[in-house]
Amino acid sequence: MKSPDMLEYPFRGGNTAGLIGLAAVAVAFVIAVGTMATPVSAQSKESVRVVSSSATSEFPEGMRFKLELESDVRIDDVRVTFEIGARRTTQYAYMDLDQTTKPLVSGELFQRTNTNDRYIPPGAMITYWFEITDENGDSFLTDPETFRFEDARFEWDEVTLGAITILYHGPVRVRAERLAEAAVESLGIMGPVTGAETETQIVMTLYNNNAEMIEAVVSRSLATSRELITEGQAFDSESVVIVLAGRSDIGTVTHEMTHILTARAAGSRGSIPLWLNEGLAEYGNLDQTVSYQRFLEWAEGTDRLIPLKSLLSFPGDPNMTLVAYGQGRSVVDYMIGEFGEEKMARLLATLGTGIGIDASLQAVYGFELEGLENRWRDVIGAEPYIEPTPGPTPTPNAEPTPAYKLLTLPPESGPASPEPGDGSDSDTGEAIVKVLEPTEIPEPTAPDAAAGAVEEESSRDRPDQSEQSDQSDTPGRPEQDMSGGTCSAPVVGSVDGTAGAWLLVVVGLVASGRVRGWRRR
Repeated sequence: MKSPDMLEYPFRGGNTAGLIGLAAVAVAFVIAVGTMATPVSAQSKESVRVVSSSATSEFPEGMRFKLELESDVRIDDVRVTFEIGARRTTQYAYMDLDQTTKPLVSGELFQRTNTNDRYIPPGAMITYWFEITDENGDSFLTDPETFRFEDARFEWDEVTLGAITILYHGPVRVRAERLAEAAVESLGIMGPVTGAETETQIVMTLYNNNAEMIEAVVSRSLATSRELITEGQAFDSESVVIVLAGRSDIGTVTHEMTHILTARAAGSRGSIPLWLNEGLAEYGNLDQTVSYQRFLEWAEGTDRLIPLKSLLSFPGDPNMTLVAYGQGRSVVDYMIGEFGEEKMARLLATLGTGIGIDASLQAVYGFELEGLENRWRDVIGAEPYIEPTPGPTPTPNAEPTPAYKLLTLPPESGPASPEPGDGSDSDTGEAIVKVLEPTEIPEPTAPDAAAGAVEEESSRDRPDQSEQSDQSDTPGRPEQDMSGGTCSAPVVGSVDGTAGAWLLVVVGLVASGRVRGWRRR
């Protein structure tokens, strides 16, 4: 199929009528486009006059938009559209309108931000505008406005130094100035290393204690938030950092700010592996802690080093999270020390084209990820990484097929303890009832109460996904197979499988006799 600009028309030399017809169509199209309804500024439209508009932060709950206008006609709806920092998408929602006091129209919208999918970090710049549609279908746009989404629980002061702004509250101005100076210094160091632009403003919100900060952060997981205190978080799309004041706040500020520079260098298409992202952030840290080095040495000495190809996200174990930081810092130290800053900037730019880490490393350094890992391991004195070879798939042993397979029951509905050789498969929870010769029908038996209680407890207290790895290593604890719709709750008063089978046989014989008797009639 040809593209639109390559279409061929059946006009040949001398076809004047065809050319005139084509020109007429073009003129009609231009006239139609020129008369299409397009939104105009509300300030310039006499029928709609904006009296006031505002946006207010109510962090951490959300933000509130208000609009007052005068209109000669009824307003159908008012849509609020807003952009958050440098995010590539816009969001919108509709206002609740009050038109009881004409010509005054009041609108209000509360946009929640206290959920994971709607979270906006404090300090983010938000640009918003209103689109007003009246009953005639005409739409009017207000001019865009911008406000800073600050934590509404406190009154904030600020210190600005170059491209760094520190928001603080309370008598901590000296600390805020010291942090701003450290951030500017780190900016000068890490700008060339990452190749990122350093002119766009970075806003940092300083919290005085963990009680203040805990409401502002996004936790990685419940286990991590219980055992590790988050000292800082960076949000690259918004160029925002939140930081906890303390002895290590200079390290936190410079670490988190480097995350923003790394993201700028790689761009929106770049996928930066965690070991590189955290390693660069620690390289830019002006107050490095020895804790990460100690955990790295512990992991090396106990053969717990994490393969770099597996460090795409943080481990669920807080101890291994600290190992991940230490590994990342050590690998980046090696790369910059051995090959220089310019190649690191080239690596981030290459990742920004959208190709993966292996291809990017090959293009810049001449080796892929496994080659980098073993070069680094050799420098620190660790054993080389060898890709595990998958073993052969075991062949299951053939088992005899029973004469009849009449009934398949979940474990809690079948016999409490099947006898050896009765055809049961305790691994799958499948009880096979075989009928070889008539026997006396036993009395129904209730399921084992103790087994039911254990199953009920495990069903009620089943851990979430993040805790499965620890429990699967518990000796003697088999993994439950939840497939097949098996009900884990105990079935009180269930009938024994053999009894149920014989009951079906008896009912069938009785029914058969009645049918034969009816036919004889």
